Amino acid sequence: MRSVPHRTRPHHRWIFTPIFLAVMLTANLYFGVLHGELSKVDLAAFGVSLNSLEQGEWLRLITGSFISHDADMLVRQLMLAAFAIGWFEWRNGALRTFVMFFALDVFGTLFLMFGLIVFIGLLNFSDFAGLPNTYDVGMSAGGFGLIGASLYYLSWRKWAMTAGVMTLVVKAALFPEPIADLAHLMMLPTGFLAEALVSRALVKFAG
Repeated sequence: MRSVPHRTRPHHRWIFTPIFLAVMLTANLYFGVLHGELSKVDLAAFGVSLNSLEQGEWLRLITGSFISHDADMLVRQLMLAAFAIGWFEWRNGALRTFVMFFALDVFGTLFLMFGLIVFIGLLNFSDFAGLPNTYDVGMSAGGFGLIGASLYYLSWRKWAMTAGVMTLVVKAALFPEPIADLAHLMMLPTGFLAEALVSRALVKFAG
């Protein structure tokens, strides 16, 4: 018998979402992003790249999530965070949202850097030769992962997932951003599958 996701669980107050948004806004104010763009020095100091992770600079997995390249990106990131984190927290509470977001964000970044970027490097595509040295910032890996996780609870979740993936493919074709596009396309279904596994495990644990 096919299991159906619960849709009657109580809604929770937002705790993690406003804290995350406040930290993001404060960090970008500090780096002057609202008045221009993130400097190359700050990007190199706090962004994440394959080479920086290979050198053991793991804290970048966290610091890079809170900053943006420029004011336009910051607005998009704030909107994404408010929607993705807020939607998931509304249903699942602050603690689970905290764990789920950073687990997905860190996993997505690690898989992107050590999996996809390394694989692309092995193919010797000249257009992507600089990817290992390219610094990335933003929380979209975790954000799209949480959107995928939230889609799991919709009765029409398969259609929503299909539409989401198709939208991301069209966006990548029209306005390509290699690192971000790969992260988004990977994390939307990953978040969905992760939530399916976690939810079913919790149901079994509860008895």
